Amino acid sequence: MFTFTHRNPEMQIDKPHTALVLADIQNEFLEEKTGTYYELIADALKKRNVVGNLEQLLKTAQELGYYIIHSPHWYYPTDLQWNVPPGAIADYLIGIGFCGRKDPVDLEGFHGSRSDYYEPFKKYLMDGHTCNTSPHKHFGCVANDVIKQLHMRKVQKVIMAGPVANICLESHMRDIIEAGFEVALVRDAVAAGVNDEGDGYEAAMVNARFMANAMWTTDEAVKRMKAAASA
Repeated sequence: MFTFTHRNPEMQIDKPHTALVLADIQNEFLEEKTGTYYELIADALKKRNVVGNLEQLLKTAQELGYYIIHSPHWYYPTDLQWNVPPGAIADYLIGIGFCGRKDPVDLEGFHGSRSDYYEPFKKYLMDGHTCNTSPHKHFGCVANDVIKQLHMRKVQKVIMAGPVANICLESHMRDIIEAGFEVALVRDAVAAGVNDEGDGYEAAMVNARFMANAMWTTDEAVKRMKAAASA
């Protein structure tokens, strides 16, 4: 049986046209005491030091002045009016009250909640430079303003990471690639859950090998970001 082994030439980045794009940097996914989705990915987060690697990417991007785009995930009570049957994971998330907010403009009960940004990362996400987009309501970013924000900055190259590699992050990656950007996935700054079909992380890595322009470790990504910033 033929095995696909081809790799693209390594994606080259230049600082003015490169952005770090993250999805779901929230307590729901990263906070052990607060998150419920966290339970699904806890082992994968710890195995690859995902939280530490995400911070290294954020710290590097902030210090070097790269664009940072963050796509959060939350719902409002009016979203319960939806009548379309959800998929398996969406049905589960509804059951656990996933990432709920009272209202788009009312922050009552938001601070420290599962929907809130992960507290240790607020110094990066709320620094006045990072762009926190409108929320994605399902998996990808086709319905929020991630791609708009990238276009308006004349970004061409995207470095991607986040805690849910096989669902939201992969869907964001697909949407961003379809919109004409080059994408590098940071393979040790992502996690995924496991079900009775197999390991979501492995599934995400298999798919990324077919689609992404590059797959880097955090150390590789940081090294390339520093080199491009000093060029």
